[in-house]
Amino acid sequence: MRDDRYPIACDDDTLDAIKAAMQRSDEEALALLDAAVSRHPADARLALLRGSVYASQGAYPQAFADLSQAVVMAPELYAARFMLGYLELCHRGAAQAIAVWHPLTQLGEHEALGDFARGLTLLVTGQPEQARAFLQRGLEGNREHPELSPFVQSLIEKSHEIVAADEPAPVPGFGTVPAVAETDHDTGDGADEDLGNGSHLLLGGYLDRRDH
Repeated sequence: MRDDRYPIACDDDTLDAIKAAMQRSDEEALALLDAAVSRHPADARLALLRGSVYASQGAYPQAFADLSQAVVMAPELYAARFMLGYLELCHRGAAQAIAVWHPLTQLGEHEALGDFARGLTLLVTGQPEQARAFLQRGLEGNREHPELSPFVQSLIEKSHEIVAADEPAPVPGFGTVPAVAETDHDTGDGADEDLGNGSHLLLGGYLDRRDH
């Protein structure tokens, strides 16, 4: 079925097939994605998915192209913006990542991706204590993107080791820093996974939602 409100959108059965293929083989997933994109070139979700697969393969130019296109086509597709910002951070630097994440930092306090973006922005600008508070609050409220939780937990645990380069100025405008109690977390396996290491972060939970 296809949501009639979005006539350009890919149908749910095709998205489910792509989702299943991503658990088996990047090559199979890319073949399905290429075919789906040819039929639905304006569906930003397909660009997000294909960009994620490319990132997991280390094909960063293609990943940047697809994720950038997803953000342009659907600015409300916050998962694409978060992933694009993380790729920017890893491959082009903090300034580019902060610019991409900025709209996410304006989201409300109940949006986990907003807190993750605020936390990462503070972390790379040399404010680890405030960063941990936002990351922890986002982690505790994260219901929509559980695939991100181990990654964010690893950032919290390693934040004291991350030193911002060139002593950049603090970033204002995030509101009151949340008060977070010190707690111990058992992250289990995969805490050190990242977006470019074959894990397809964000996408499982995102694809289970039909409101985008």
